[in-house]
Amino acid sequence: MFNPEEAVAQRYGAAAGEREESLCCPVSYDPRLLQAIPAEILERDYGCGDPTPFVREADTVLDLGAGGGKLCFIAAQMVGPRGKVIGVDCNLEMLALARKHRGEVARRLGYDNVEFRCGLIQDLQLDLDLLAEHLAVEPVRDLRSWLELRAAEERLRRQRPMIADSSVDCLLSNCVLNLVRPQDRDTMFREIARVLKPTGRAAISDIVADRDVPEHLRRDPELWSGCVSGAYREDRFLQAFAAAGMQDVRIVHRQERPWRIVDGIEFRSLTVLAHKSRTAALDVADLASCCGPSGCCE
Repeated sequence: MFNPEEAVAQRYGAAAGEREESLCCPVSYDPRLLQAIPAEILERDYGCGDPTPFVREADTVLDLGAGGGKLCFIAAQMVGPRGKVIGVDCNLEMLALARKHRGEVARRLGYDNVEFRCGLIQDLQLDLDLLAEHLAVEPVRDLRSWLELRAAEERLRRQRPMIADSSVDCLLSNCVLNLVRPQDRDTMFREIARVLKPTGRAAISDIVADRDVPEHLRRDPELWSGCVSGAYREDRFLQAFAAAGMQDVRIVHRQERPWRIVDGIEFRSLTVLAHKSRTAALDVADLASCCGPSGCCE
């Protein structure tokens, strides 16, 4: 039986060690912001857009599905030494790649403002590194210990949340939301809203489809893990932000030509900006910076 999480873990685990050209579509970034990032990270970056133009100096930034850390290291330069960047990922190989180069990037920048945490983007309360520490002491051996583990998870969420309520100025994600299981997606959007400050904003690039993706495609491991068959229908992607209580949801970049066409369905990159509250919305003039080549799939 098809398991989306297993398909994603296997493919991105392999892609952390050897670049896979077919994962997502190429994106152009400001070359000045790439100079401090090691080649190994740049070579193993997989995305479909650039949501970073909405990062501001001194922001606390959260990157969902940080992968090798490229977006985090770009944002680190934009927020400066007074800002903070947190990358969240549950793929251990990608997480190891990002953490491996964290110190080197800090030395190149002259300040250290990035950290990477292990967790699921649909459960930003549970720190999986802390859970691993618990399991090292109290492994699951039987039904009773499994029930105790569930209780421990709830304690960690309540007492030591990975990402606290209302703690993030700018939330980013680049071609990751479509990889999350359908049954977890409503929770994921509620988590996005939960962690944003009242003045916070979410800038998210992802792959969307022009119509519903049929079940036989959604069960294809290669298409799912390749950011294709898990794509939201475009209108429903926007509705998901609104359903979670986000305000002023708007498209700031839409790829004109499809990235891929499968069974007649068009898949393209979309970047959406949404706010925690209407009063936090950016001025329309601020949106122009996202409409240039940095946000476009080539």
